[in-house]
Amino acid sequence: MIESLTRNWWIQLIRGALAFALGMTALIAPSADTTLAAFLVAAFAIGDGAMTITAGAGMREDVRAGGALVAAGAGFIALGLIVLFWPGIPTAVLVLLFAAWLIASGALLIYGARSLRSQLPGSAAMSGVGVVVAVAGLALAVAGTAAIDTILPFAGWFGVIAGATLAAVSFRLRKDSAMLPEQALVA
Repeated sequence: MIESLTRNWWIQLIRGALAFALGMTALIAPSADTTLAAFLVAAFAIGDGAMTITAGAGMREDVRAGGALVAAGAGFIALGLIVLFWPGIPTAVLVLLFAAWLIASGALLIYGARSLRSQLPGSAAMSGVGVVVAVAGLALAVAGTAAIDTILPFAGWFGVIAGATLAAVSFRLRKDSAMLPEQALVA
């Protein structure tokens, strides 16, 4: 799993750039309506889903984990498409879909950290981030529509922080890719 992540470091860079750009958009337009919130949730879910599928498809050495990532990525894309093509999506539904996406993302981070704990010294931090993301999703689901005023700023800061973190991780993975055997880089 770590070899696939290292070999495909650029996937994390794209995810980070997308998260950062969408986060900045949410912060620049904090008083926007539900339409912008829906677009941001849809765009990130679709983009994150595509990158998750790409990462999963590249995991030839761990078919089970790769299959889980492909399935999760497909779910993220489906969620994004539902939000994108549902004109006038009710606020309550948008909040619940965003919460579900956060919970699933947190669970994936925890699963990834657990799978990588023997290969990745900082996997406890990754697991901690997963817990924070999942708990934020649960809190959002419980708060429901009362949280609509906080969704854009929360999504904005989440995107900026997640984007910067993913970019930093991608550059670390890129550096580590130089240590992989040559045949691993070709795959």
